[in-house]
Amino acid sequence: MINNLYLGFVYHGFAYFILFLISWWAYHTKSLKFFSENRWSKNNKIQFFLLASGILLWGIIPLIKSEMTYSYLLLFGPIIPTYFQVFLVLILGILAFLVGKSQVNKSDFKFHVFQPHPATFTIFIYLLFRILFLISYEIWFRGFFLNDLLLITSLPVGILVNIICYALIHIFAPPKEAWSSLGFGLILCVLVIYLEAVWPAIFIHLSLFMGYEGGFFWKFSKDQMWKTVK
Repeated sequence: MINNLYLGFVYHGFAYFILFLISWWAYHTKSLKFFSENRWSKNNKIQFFLLASGILLWGIIPLIKSEMTYSYLLLFGPIIPTYFQVFLVLILGILAFLVGKSQVNKSDFKFHVFQPHPATFTIFIYLLFRILFLISYEIWFRGFFLNDLLLITSLPVGILVNIICYALIHIFAPPKEAWSSLGFGLILCVLVIYLEAVWPAIFIHLSLFMGYEGGFFWKFSKDQMWKTVK
């Protein structure tokens, strides 16, 4: 990301620490999740601040600080993927979507609502921010950060450090989600290294998002429509 590898890791540490602190703040104010079993977050402003910070620190700044050619190769790889590789990513994306959707179906919804149903405009702005956040998330985690790790460590160590950092940022999530992040992080790291590109990780993470948060959005929207009719 930065020509000086030492300064690059200083930035990585700074960006990670800031996002960790904001996640901790959001967790303790019951604002970490926009959609959850408790329905809406208690404070949407904190949720949007978290998303905006991630987009800026993990996406915009790293891309601006990097050469365009390097960023392009990091995102899309040096060669065109084969049909088999595209098919593999597509299958993993479908599986991620189904896993996310199944988690919504298994959720034990509570009736305590932290705040009234947000305006439709607010929900769509959230979805836009969330998509940009997840893209930035993967650009940094499986792109710049992982790539720099592999410059100074062996392949297994680089992947292990990446997975640990990825799991720690999920420490505020429910236990099942926190533990599953270890396996999910490993799959994405291996896939990115295999394809030499970050786009597969972005696609799969967005697929999980569509299944999980899209499922919550659909359920809550139906519930709200039913209440309106009644």
